Amino acid sequence: MSATPPVPPVPPVPPVPPVPPAPTALAERAGAADFLRRRTGLIIPLLLLVTGIVLGVGTLTMEVPRNAASPGPQLFPTLIAIACLVFAVLMTVDVLRHPEPARVADPSHEPTRFRGNHSAVLQFVGTIVVFIVILNPLGWLLSGALLFWGSARALGSRRPLFDLFLSLAISSIVQLAFSAGLGLNLPPGILAGVL
Repeated sequence: MSATPPVPPVPPVPPVPPVPPAPTALAERAGAADFLRRRTGLIIPLLLLVTGIVLGVGTLTMEVPRNAASPGPQLFPTLIAIACLVFAVLMTVDVLRHPEPARVADPSHEPTRFRGNHSAVLQFVGTIVVFIVILNPLGWLLSGALLFWGSARALGSRRPLFDLFLSLAISSIVQLAFSAGLGLNLPPGILAGVL
């Protein structure tokens, strides 16, 4: 009888790792929503970007009289447009690098709640609307002072008399800068004979 050769042992088959499920459209939308939810601060840089672009286009297309003294009426809008664009980029980088904390899925932990100060925003927007309405009748000096005073109140200042004097001082400095420095007249309003 012939001996059969020994059969070599069969190596065990390694277990196949489970294939992760393909991301569904719902999961992708949830990931995008979470990304945006944690970066709601991008709204402010977006508004600054739009403001800078609109101001830049308006400054470039501005008709400047030939007899306008140097530096001319395009200097301040150009500086403000550049500042808006620079701050928009810096704020965007900051928000992307430091997003808001993620919401905690554990119900025993209280998630961080972000609250906005809606009354301050409404007060600030109302101040701007009133400023636009009264600019021509009252003139820059008084309406500008109201703009600065209302902005200070909306931002939390509680010293109305100090804010009033400071607002009149800032409004007067802007009036002098435009009239003496640039040769441009801001609306005088009811103070037409005085200014």
